[in-house]
Amino acid sequence: MVRDDGGKGLPARVAAIILFAALGALLTATVLEIQAGATAYIVGESHWSKAQQTAVSALYRYAAHGDPADLARVRQALRVPLGDRAGREALDRRPIDIPAARRGFLEGGNAPADIDRLIRMYRLFARAPYFRESVRLWKQAEVDILHLQALADDIERRRRAGRIGAAEIRHHQRTLLAMDARLRVAELAFSQSLVDGARFLRGALTALAVLAFFALAAYALAVMRHTLRRIRRTETEFRAAFHQAAVGMLKLDREGRITQANEVLAQILARPLEELRRGHLQDLLHAEDLHVDADGRPDWARMLEPGERRLRRSDGSSRWVRWSASVITGGDREGERIFAVVEDVSEARELASEIAHQASHDDLTGLINRREIERRLGQITLAVQRQPARHALCFVDLDQLKLVNDTCGHAAGDRFLRQFAHALASQLRGEDWVGRLGGDEFAIFLAHATLEDAERVAQRIHARLAQSAFHWNDRKFGLGCSIGVVEINPDTSDADWLLRAADTACYLAKEEGRNRIRCYRETDEAFARRQTELDWVAHIQLAIAEDRLLLYAQRIKPLRGEERLQYEVLVRMIDHEGRIHGPGYFLPPLERYGQAMMLDRHVLASTLELISRDTRHLLSLDLCHVNVSAQSIADPLFRQFAAEQLDRHPGVANKLCFEITETAVIGNLTDACLFIEAMRTRGCRIALDDFGSGLSSFAYLKSLDVDILKIDGAFIRDLGRDNVDLALVRSMAQVGRALGKRTIAEWVENEAAMVRLAEVGIDYAQGYAIHAPMPLAGLIREWKATRPDPIGAMSG
Repeated sequence: MVRDDGGKGLPARVAAIILFAALGALLTATVLEIQAGATAYIVGESHWSKAQQTAVSALYRYAAHGDPADLARVRQALRVPLGDRAGREALDRRPIDIPAARRGFLEGGNAPADIDRLIRMYRLFARAPYFRESVRLWKQAEVDILHLQALADDIERRRRAGRIGAAEIRHHQRTLLAMDARLRVAELAFSQSLVDGARFLRGALTALAVLAFFALAAYALAVMRHTLRRIRRTETEFRAAFHQAAVGMLKLDREGRITQANEVLAQILARPLEELRRGHLQDLLHAEDLHVDADGRPDWARMLEPGERRLRRSDGSSRWVRWSASVITGGDREGERIFAVVEDVSEARELASEIAHQASHDDLTGLINRREIERRLGQITLAVQRQPARHALCFVDLDQLKLVNDTCGHAAGDRFLRQFAHALASQLRGEDWVGRLGGDEFAIFLAHATLEDAERVAQRIHARLAQSAFHWNDRKFGLGCSIGVVEINPDTSDADWLLRAADTACYLAKEEGRNRIRCYRETDEAFARRQTELDWVAHIQLAIAEDRLLLYAQRIKPLRGEERLQYEVLVRMIDHEGRIHGPGYFLPPLERYGQAMMLDRHVLASTLELISRDTRHLLSLDLCHVNVSAQSIADPLFRQFAAEQLDRHPGVANKLCFEITETAVIGNLTDACLFIEAMRTRGCRIALDDFGSGLSSFAYLKSLDVDILKIDGAFIRDLGRDNVDLALVRSMAQVGRALGKRTIAEWVENEAAMVRLAEVGIDYAQGYAIHAPMPLAGLIREWKATRPDPIGAMSG
């Protein structure tokens, strides 16, 4: 009760009113700041979640394929959660390191405008209810992030050492999937705890604000009653709270007629305030969100439930709001009224929708991404199995993307991809869709289409693309592509098989000359052959993981002078039934599908490990020959791997000779020279294998620093019957002597050939006439058993 003091206390009462108003404004601003802070953390969590998913996805691919670009994506993505971790740890220090916290949150991809807000929220509420749980979940998720980083380091080390096999890859991939599942749960829990915390604090502060408003109104009414005696208390109280609120408010009668609305609500709905006051609830609420009873009046039992609803704006669009309503019971003539508070949450929903869209769409082209493609195909295959139907999937590979990137830059390549994606999408029907699998690969789903229908659609796409071109500056590129087509029917097992089958068809289309169409049919011999080759690749990968690759060796004999131990290391595979397979079965598929370096790494590491263990053998050894494929020569990572292996086994380099084929050298002269230089610098020797099979052998010898020429066996096989071969071998021997290089003849099958080779000046011979290939360990034991101990001879 305000004492009537004749107006002497009016300034103090006015000051009290101002203080109450300031307190209400402060509470309102605090509510908005907390909401903004929670939103900033939710947005930050979306960056965190997206980065974590990118890191898991890229590390999953890196574990399978070893692509350095995937590892780089892992490292880049991990910078986001690790940056957030650094920011949080800076705030946990005593004293707090604000600059370090800012740097960490910026590294975490948070908007610069939100950094101070994130810091304030953490400092004020890190130990508050709900927010304390958010921090705990955050720290808990960081354990998996650090584990993810350590796993990336481990996989990288193992890949560099060539010690990762298919079983380990699958183990790491399962670990990644389990880790991703845990992190997703933690991310959802983190977001929910933030929302709950913000709601809790907002509710508490809103309650305080309402109390402040009521206290202000009560005090003002008392002042007005004792000073002016004309303003009615209830009306003043309601108007003060109603019109100063930072959220939309409206007052309705039981019939749903609007009796009052505030300016914020008018702004949300883009309607004049007077129009709102003459309206009805059904004019504002979306029909799906308006609950009515049997008489057509609002069903307040359901309408009073809080939740999110849509309000219709004057232009016909909708705005999502958080709706909260309650019944106000009064003793006046108006009776019961409904008081509703609405908070615009459209932007938050749009943000959530955008995050969901980004998770399922490719940023560059706007098409659905691989994850969404696989999800949709999984649903389609299940639907087809439940209710038989026929659809088709096209696997599309853009032919000239690498050329555009290499000649015009990646900006041109990106535009090239966007134009190509638009061209594909423009050719589809209503139920069809197209997505980007990654890189230059796309997937097209054709609804209700047989294999023949799909082939006709693919032909139409080819014809349309043939009429188009990509222009960049003064250059012009065609939009050619290879297309593999597979039918989706009740026999289709799953999305994984579907993509593999379409990929196989596309691969064959590229092999047959590119810019063509290939339909997958299981009866086609080409598909069966490719499947057999892929099986061999899988067998070798598994054999390496299970240590079922055998090192064999074949002696190389000097044709003049003292006999010394020299051999070429060969490789065999033993299957699960105990059968031994020569390289003719598995080496061509490995080279065909770019997996030869995997075998080269294993053979080199195993050979060095074996020969370096026996000092006596190493002293007796003149030279050990190891073959290196063209793929390994062209890859700097293999060059680095070979150097690391030689460093790990000191004293072996001068006993090692790398054999590289002449055709590989001619096709990769620059890379071959880099490899030769790196290995010779470490003391190794280089042999040019299959010498004479190239088109420009003698000319290339001038620029190649090799030690040995291994003459192609095709010239040796008929040496006793073909004088032309003999003349060619004689000329090769003369070239070798003139250049100071030793010569080795391969495929020596009889004594007569050995005699002729010695006559024409060949230095060494290799073949079944000299030695049949045998296990390398057995050759080492056999040589040691028939030769004196060189260590003992030196000490004697």
